[in-house]
Amino acid sequence: MEWHGRMCIVSGSYQSIDSAVPKTVVELWCRAEDGHSVVLLVHGLRPYFDIAIPGSPSPEQDPDLDSVSGMSEVVEVSDPVMKWTRHGMKRHWRVYANQPYSVRNLRKKLDNWEITSADILFVNRLMLDLDLGPHISAGGRVLWSGKRAPEDSKNDDNTSEADSEKAIIAAGGAGLYPVDMVISCNLEDLEKTDTFPAPFVSFSFDLETSISTNRILCAAAVVDRNGSRSEHEFTGSEREIMEGLTKLVRDEDPDFITGYNIDNFDLPRMQERSEVICPRPKIDRLPLFGWGRVPSSDNESKRVFPQRQQNRVWRIVGRIPMDAWWQARQTLRPQRETLGYVSQLLWPDDHSKRKLDVDASRMDEEWAERPEVVMEYCMMDTHLPLDILDRLKSIARKEALASVSLTPVEMASNGTTSQWIDSLVIRLADRSDPPVAVPMTNQGPRKRDQIAGGYVHEVEAGVEPWVVVLDFK
Repeated sequence: MEWHGRMCIVSGSYQSIDSAVPKTVVELWCRAEDGHSVVLLVHGLRPYFDIAIPGSPSPEQDPDLDSVSGMSEVVEVSDPVMKWTRHGMKRHWRVYANQPYSVRNLRKKLDNWEITSADILFVNRLMLDLDLGPHISAGGRVLWSGKRAPEDSKNDDNTSEADSEKAIIAAGGAGLYPVDMVISCNLEDLEKTDTFPAPFVSFSFDLETSISTNRILCAAAVVDRNGSRSEHEFTGSEREIMEGLTKLVRDEDPDFITGYNIDNFDLPRMQERSEVICPRPKIDRLPLFGWGRVPSSDNESKRVFPQRQQNRVWRIVGRIPMDAWWQARQTLRPQRETLGYVSQLLWPDDHSKRKLDVDASRMDEEWAERPEVVMEYCMMDTHLPLDILDRLKSIARKEALASVSLTPVEMASNGTTSQWIDSLVIRLADRSDPPVAVPMTNQGPRKRDQIAGGYVHEVEAGVEPWVVVLDFK
């Protein structure tokens, strides 16, 4: 069964296939224009980087390519291509690696060469080589078609969970992804399309916890699917609450996960309590906090759990955490950052958007004496973050930024200006005539200043050639 349609790329990763001929499959988590979620398993892209002889051009020098092609991680070394560098036109050889994760090790082994195009994420490489943005037209063989998938995509083979799981694994996927549709396709099946507002699904949640023990007392969640919201309340034992939230995430399959101050409170508390309930082994915590958009299996233990990154942002594979507190702070610059203050700032005359009179500093007593009021308070704190994101157009802004920078929406949401600029400039470098060798982020001035990515210099008087200023608003 084949299916074709337009969709927006939310996030991406890859799967390595162990075989006689090394293969890598790109995973693209998307939201289709029709409303269902899609995982594309894209075949045909090989990991690579370029090497050249260091220094000035040396057309007479015969490089030792045999030592390069003889490395265990190297699959092929291509014929040389002339590229422009800061030293002038030079020969460049393309080195194909067996897997993307081998590139870092090869960079160390080949430190006597000048290495370019070697620190580009594999998913980004796909978008650069095919000149794709977040909005694409794609199609291929349907391996799984769930209940929310289009009826014309279904047959007896792709609606059976057991059969679909086998087919997905055979196609290089991780297993039965918690999405509406899984499609196997090739590079030629993807193409850029006109932008459109993707019907993203958002999941907002809030926890009320014990002041004395940190235990989760209750939780609330709201799922916003194309403007229609559904409310969900969770009480009972702490395990029951966490399992209920996790099941809801996996069943409803949201693209965005939000709340107010979830980066600093709710997500860390979920992680902490899952570790308390299931100290070891880690995989036993999957029913408690397995929010990643990957199969529920032992093999996915590294990707299924949310992880906090060094830049404060959480990463949930296949989904985008978007803290309404951080969005309000960036956009409004409020004098105070509490949910009550921000709500009053945005809706000064709307009393339906006011927090209830519950003393959070006495939550144990409030829960014991007024559980119904606390639950209503919790539910209100779940709706308000969605209202804030809607009012600030936060998700629409990120999608618009992705369409301009030609990146997945996740990179537009949690990436850096230098990554957005790289997405545009590298395309120009690769397609210029002659092509330009793309240096890594630790080469040139950035290596001198020991800062990778964007950097700032004190302005010095004078005239400089080749000055370029790029920014995103």
